[in-house]
Amino acid sequence: MTPRRHSQGRAPLKTAVASSVALLGLLATGLAHAEGDALPPDAAQVKAARRSDFTIGTSGGLAMGRASGYPNKVQEIGDPAFRSNTKFSVGSGGLIWLGVAFNDYLTFGLGFGGFSLSGNGRDASAGVFGFHVDAYPLFAVDKNLRDLGVFTNFGTGPLTIKGGPKQAEGGLMSYLEAGVAYERLRLWRIGMGPSVSVIHVWSESATATTALVGGRFAFYGGP
Repeated sequence: MTPRRHSQGRAPLKTAVASSVALLGLLATGLAHAEGDALPPDAAQVKAARRSDFTIGTSGGLAMGRASGYPNKVQEIGDPAFRSNTKFSVGSGGLIWLGVAFNDYLTFGLGFGGFSLSGNGRDASAGVFGFHVDAYPLFAVDKNLRDLGVFTNFGTGPLTIKGGPKQAEGGLMSYLEAGVAYERLRLWRIGMGPSVSVIHVWSESATATTALVGGRFAFYGGP
């Protein structure tokens, strides 16, 4: 019996983008209120104190989660005989991005990276690339909170799982990541500190959900 085939790529990717846009909309609203309450009328002319110009950064750490999937063939998707599952497993992951720091509150860029998981006799690896967004909605609230940020990454990438009956492949999958970072330490124009995020990649033939716990470094061209 041929498994029912769902649309690949477009619908999940639209969902990922819509979720990220909604998150950014909420952040923008929070930033507007924060700036209105804490900054003078000519706030647009106030020079950046922590972030401006271009930015390049990297994050990485311990990955914990699971991945499962099937060979990317219509007749094998959904067939238990071809399913590969890492169950709960550990590994590592990371991302590198390059972009623009518009001000102390918002940065935007392009990023690429990936993660891997090993467990249950299976090895899963994924590559991801797409858009990277950082927001610091509490910058004007308190000095100790100005480097507490939330971030999201969204885009696409491949996933493979080796060690099963046949190699599982996710094809070009949708990718969405959301997390929190705290650049508490500062060395010249480099901010560094811990970060925590959750990554989800999915397609018709495979899926993976991973928590990433580690740290990040980000360089800013200004001020």
